[in-house]
Amino acid sequence: MMRFSHTALAALASASLWSPVLCTQVWPDARTDRLEWLLYEQLGGYGSPGIAFFVHDCVGIGNETQGVNFGAEWLRNAYHDMSTADTIAGTGGLDGSIIYELDRAENVGHAFLETRDSFSGLVTTRSSLADLYALGAVFAVGACSNGSMILPLRAGRIDAREAGPSGVPEPQQDLATHTASFARQGFNATEMIELVACGHTIGGVHGIDFPEIVPFVSNGDPDDEHTSTFDTTTRFFENKVATEFISNTTKNPLVSGANVTTRSDERIFNSDGRVTMRKLAESNDYFTSRCSTLLERMLNTVSKEVVLTEPIDYYPVKPRAAQVDINANGTMTFSGVIRVEDALLTSPNTQVRLHFVPRNGSQCSDATPCSVTNGISGNFEHATCVYTKCPATFSFFEYSLVVSSEQGASSFMVEIVDGDTGASVIHDNNGNGFPTGESLQPQYKLSTQETFLIPGPDNTFESKQQLNLTVAVLNAEQFTNVTAIFYEHKIPGINTGGWTTESVELTLSRKVEGTNFTFYTTSYSRMFNDPIGAHPFDLVATGPGR
Repeated sequence: MMRFSHTALAALASASLWSPVLCTQVWPDARTDRLEWLLYEQLGGYGSPGIAFFVHDCVGIGNETQGVNFGAEWLRNAYHDMSTADTIAGTGGLDGSIIYELDRAENVGHAFLETRDSFSGLVTTRSSLADLYALGAVFAVGACSNGSMILPLRAGRIDAREAGPSGVPEPQQDLATHTASFARQGFNATEMIELVACGHTIGGVHGIDFPEIVPFVSNGDPDDEHTSTFDTTTRFFENKVATEFISNTTKNPLVSGANVTTRSDERIFNSDGRVTMRKLAESNDYFTSRCSTLLERMLNTVSKEVVLTEPIDYYPVKPRAAQVDINANGTMTFSGVIRVEDALLTSPNTQVRLHFVPRNGSQCSDATPCSVTNGISGNFEHATCVYTKCPATFSFFEYSLVVSSEQGASSFMVEIVDGDTGASVIHDNNGNGFPTGESLQPQYKLSTQETFLIPGPDNTFESKQQLNLTVAVLNAEQFTNVTAIFYEHKIPGINTGGWTTESVELTLSRKVEGTNFTFYTTSYSRMFNDPIGAHPFDLVATGPGR
């Protein structure tokens, strides 16, 4: 089902309609919050899509006998997307352009389509496909190393709107061509050897895609990829690709395959007299260290106009699914979920309390006392990783608090109380409090979606969906316009390539009796021609000096 989702509201929450104390991070952060959710709530969690499960055990569940390795596919996809970069000119890089380049001989295989389809449903105005491709590579390396290699993830990549130049290295090309290609990408001759070894420690060559490299006789099984692996431990990210090369026991088809022309790894690995490959073979720690460095650089190779964020760290305490409902009896309800790092839950009986700061006070005091929830327990969900060495795991606490609309709440703090000792710690979002965003809030309980069938060409019918949206505005007299900005995909069905926008002005509906809130409404219709993902909207209120 198609759905609309509200993604702005100071990035307070990404909600869908239809469908430790010393932490220096401040929530919310519109550039990173959605990726932080995907990166650290890999399995379980509150509404997690569980995309990382596809690379569970590196190869992915159900792929053991088919020659398919999702971890290798996701890493290869990121490299192919990046590898047409020109770092001198500052163009290309990891930008999602590969979705327009799948008809090229340098991008053979259905793995790229599979990867696109795995991630395209997660594209929003807060998470580009290029960022998601980087996320996939981080998941792949983490899963295939069982968490011993966690690549830092930065956000901010911009999706390309058209194909980039060709230039992905191909097995039949000579050493000079490969060296020049990697130099254009920003890697010297030694780094070329290392990066190829890093990329070829998992996965292999699929005969169904490269029969000239891996000849095969069909066995009648359409799921058999006839894969020849790069080393003997295809699901583990370690230096076997180097040790087996140095010991001359490798079965890597790009080293010892019958087709001499396509022995690209042999030419590259031997290009400096095996000096680099010997170093990689001597120490697995050295191998993984070099791979971590080079793969991170690969993911951060972007065009010159892109400004990446700092590496995304997790919030020890983070609000989720926050919602504010304006009630008819002069009250308002704050509800949502608080995600807490398990390391902060010091006993099984630990409880969480929320202290809501009234809107006319900057902090809780005798004059402006906070409204406090009862102790919340339950931990109804749990989030963890697909690999053993997980940076953090999390528990979740649901809350709901009714307060006077006159009092309201501009922010809240989270108190974690040890159930055994009674000791408590306050988490205040690095001194900022966690903002509620009460001044401009969609009212989901008062909003609806309708679906219509309208006549189409040749006696057919097409689906049209309409969102009937109600928004609550605090002190509406301060504003002259309340607008909803709706985003649509430029390329329906692919879910990337940028967005088109349509601004719709909301109409004043009525003042909510006994409160300082006013309801505004609008309706927005669109044809149901894009079944992938959510269709986000932002809310903006403007007025004199605002």
